[in-house]
Amino acid sequence: MTWRGRSPAIVFALILCLAAGGCGEKDERKQQTGETGISKQNPLFRCFENENPGREVVKCAMADLNNDGRDDLVVMYRAGKDKNMMRVMLDTGEGCLSTNEVPAPHSNQTILFRDIDKKPPMEFIVQGARGAKIGYAIFRVESDRLIDLFGEGMEDCC
Repeated sequence: MTWRGRSPAIVFALILCLAAGGCGEKDERKQQTGETGISKQNPLFRCFENENPGREVVKCAMADLNNDGRDDLVVMYRAGKDKNMMRVMLDTGEGCLSTNEVPAPHSNQTILFRDIDKKPPMEFIVQGARGAKIGYAIFRVESDRLIDLFGEGMEDCC
């Protein structure tokens, strides 16, 4: 879904919200070590690696995305030379469950967690680029599936 037909004021308000949230900030640990910022010993990270052998993780972040009180792991990874994908590893309390995969930005990836509609579950915003083309999308986990709520330009940056 795109922003076509939506009020320019809504689009402008979302852009201001994104900018206020530190969209351009980078994780200090990642800058220092070049790592994803999540320990490879993290059970959800290990679960992702077991289910997706050989996939290079390019970005990940943790938050409770299905409102069960346990942090889940958003993972962006290389699926090919010029193709990145994303999925969420859900902590079930007894292991993990993987959502469906969706296209992810090629470069300059950012994951921001925001409770946009002020009710559970929490949404998250993915931003990124491919060359000079920039895009973003807002996602939510519903019934263990990753749902793209809306966005702009993702078809050009993924």
